[in-house]
Amino acid sequence: MIGLGNFLLCDEGFGLHAVEILRKKKYSSDIDFVDAGTPGMNLLHQLDERRKIIFIDAGNCGLEPGEFTRFKPGDVISLKKDKNYSLHEFDLISFLKTAKKLGKTGDIDIVIYCIQASEIKMSQELSSEAKKTLPILINEIYNELERGKSNA
Repeated sequence: MIGLGNFLLCDEGFGLHAVEILRKKKYSSDIDFVDAGTPGMNLLHQLDERRKIIFIDAGNCGLEPGEFTRFKPGDVISLKKDKNYSLHEFDLISFLKTAKKLGKTGDIDIVIYCIQASEIKMSQELSSEAKKTLPILINEIYNELERGKSNA
């Protein structure tokens, strides 16, 4: 489980808030909870020896503010122009495409939960829309993890 974002930029920190809450729930010891922040290409190291990764991030995913979606990398294309991989130009879909070319994704089952950001501003607090969505998303991810345990 990898949370992405920046705690200092309101909804941009949604993935980090979610991982923090999920970490406190009881799971099997084989689940890692990673607060990855804004890692850029350093995220490659988090792909090593994984069977499944659930990314949680905020972005512009074409939904109403506070809504979220679940998808796999092959289900979408990035509309962001590839410029570079600085902290400010990080694009998870483009990153995963590059990681695949480098042979880093192998047989990893990758799932992405993306919330439509409502506010990106200097604040450690989530917007009201994101706060309402957080427990719903946590519940959905928790159920996905529980289903995975019964399928193992």
